[in-house]
Amino acid sequence: MKKTLETLLIFILTLSTILLTAAYAENAPADDPTTARAYPYDVDAALGADIWLNAFDAEGECIGSDYVVFNAAAPLKGLGFPVVFAGKEENDQDATVRFELFGWDTNEKKTLEGTPVFSREIHFNGDTRDVDLKIDDKLAAGQYLFKISQVTGQGEWTEFPAHYSVLPSGEISYSESTLLYGAKGRFAFYADFEATDGVTDYFKTLEGKSNQIDIQKEKTIIARNGDTPHEIAEFGILTPEIPDGQVLYSITLANAPTWNNTNGDSDASFTVYKWKGDYETSVEGNPVASVEVLDHKDNSDMTARFDVALRYGYRYLIVVEPSNDGKIGYWEGRDARPDGWEFFEFGEELSYNPTLKAAYAVVGDLGPEPTEAPTKEPAPTPEVTEKPTAAPTEVPAVTDAPAPTDVPVMTEDASKPVKTEDNSHGGSDDKSGSGANMTVPIIVTSICGVIVIASVVAIILALRKKK
Repeated sequence: MKKTLETLLIFILTLSTILLTAAYAENAPADDPTTARAYPYDVDAALGADIWLNAFDAEGECIGSDYVVFNAAAPLKGLGFPVVFAGKEENDQDATVRFELFGWDTNEKKTLEGTPVFSREIHFNGDTRDVDLKIDDKLAAGQYLFKISQVTGQGEWTEFPAHYSVLPSGEISYSESTLLYGAKGRFAFYADFEATDGVTDYFKTLEGKSNQIDIQKEKTIIARNGDTPHEIAEFGILTPEIPDGQVLYSITLANAPTWNNTNGDSDASFTVYKWKGDYETSVEGNPVASVEVLDHKDNSDMTARFDVALRYGYRYLIVVEPSNDGKIGYWEGRDARPDGWEFFEFGEELSYNPTLKAAYAVVGDLGPEPTEAPTKEPAPTPEVTEKPTAAPTEVPAVTDAPAPTDVPVMTEDASKPVKTEDNSHGGSDDKSGSGANMTVPIIVTSICGVIVIASVVAIILALRKKK
């Protein structure tokens, strides 16, 4: 009898071990000593469902996308997401998403004109956890742009939102010097690298960036006032003097309109000059920085980032111009103008303000300033042509003001991604991402614990009875 009970106990313990191992293995990455998984977000913090990709043009084609630029310190073996939120097919809301990886080439525009080194499409029918994108042949260390786009178009509208996909937002642990995101937001993703001796951080500082700057939170300089848009032709922004130990890291024209232009032609250039007392003298000098914003989406923030070019001790004139034929503009802001800020159109000072945000960065001492190269020999003075007045008469009327088109209007019951049950893609209705897949292991653990305790009690009782 004793031997039989011992054999039974060994069998139960073995079975419990197998069940626990299987349960946890299903919810954790494979234990591969050659792979190092790097999480640029706080895995203990809750994830949000904030980065919506379902933006559509007038024909119903999806134009929603976002990207992140990163610099891999070791060969790259894969990418992934803790969760991707999506609608369900039964509600006509499912979505196909394309994941592309491009080798970096000078800037975002030139990079995206190239051929992706990795591309994959996944159809999502409900929320899906652990979206793992394995790269068959590992890629060399270096800088990459990871782009995510919804492929599925708008489809038929119902009482629910149109086909949608949403990337998770999280507590990102890196500044824009290391991870440079697109306009929609800082989404949570992970990357698998080849485990490499001596590498302590698999995300390196981006090429041309400094890891010594502390980028501050973006602040509203002038808030929006009503629904009056102004089209940009040659729009000038004069900054206050940059405080000691800081740089003006970025400027944002909030919710910049394109008058519903969705053909990709709404690009803008930001050219920066040192202020030399007046507009004409300033633009005759050498630019200290130049940034181009490409394929701006209607009513989304238009942000130009300058890194450390706009350093302390100076005022700067930022000239914004369209760089192709598409319309692009800004919304009129409130009348109150903070000290030091001035605005121009064709060199003439404006009486009204734009809706404007800015972010500074603390840099400490940047050392000696680079010597400014002499300007080129002046060209013959061109024939003066008449310029528009400070307030162009062709500004669209208020009734023509563009309405936001980035995200469809949601019903009250569908203001957030629809909760779904598990599906063929491993869907879940849990929005937190981290720890969401631990329910099954906990249940299995509890069952196994009860079995083991019951077995031990049975053995003790049997042994007492025998005595």
